[in-house]
Amino acid sequence: MALFVLPAFCVLVGLVFMGVNLWLSVFLSFLAVGVTFFLRIYRYRRHHSKFLDCFGKSIKNSYFYQSEYAIGAVPFENKFLSCSARIDGDNLLFGRSRHFRSVELGKIIDIEILQCLGHEVAKLEIEDSKDSRPLFIPWSPLLAEKVKFSNGI
Repeated sequence: MALFVLPAFCVLVGLVFMGVNLWLSVFLSFLAVGVTFFLRIYRYRRHHSKFLDCFGKSIKNSYFYQSEYAIGAVPFENKFLSCSARIDGDNLLFGRSRHFRSVELGKIIDIEILQCLGHEVAKLEIEDSKDSRPLFIPWSPLLAEKVKFSNGI
């Protein structure tokens, strides 16, 4: 939180000392907070997109949205980002808006169901991953009824 307040405070104090109207100073301070917040969130979304590129193959948005899907917040680098997931035949489809991926269910080595922010998420280990970090996707009864668990999956 201090990272957002510090730029706003500096802008406010600087503009007041320069003789700028107080309301304009407050507006510019809030603008500084908004820009800082946006840039920090955008950075994590960009890193998450690059992380998703390590799994499976890319699919089109229109293909992902053809059927019912689960959506929820998943952990990524000590933050929580929104993610969607659904199962289509023998493929697990997952990702964020404008960045969806597809992985064959047979390539999933392990699924561990965890609680995160009051709902279930699945921690996945995928066979051909280019990244050693686990992938988290939102989990729901919709996905559970389509996956048959045997030998860890």
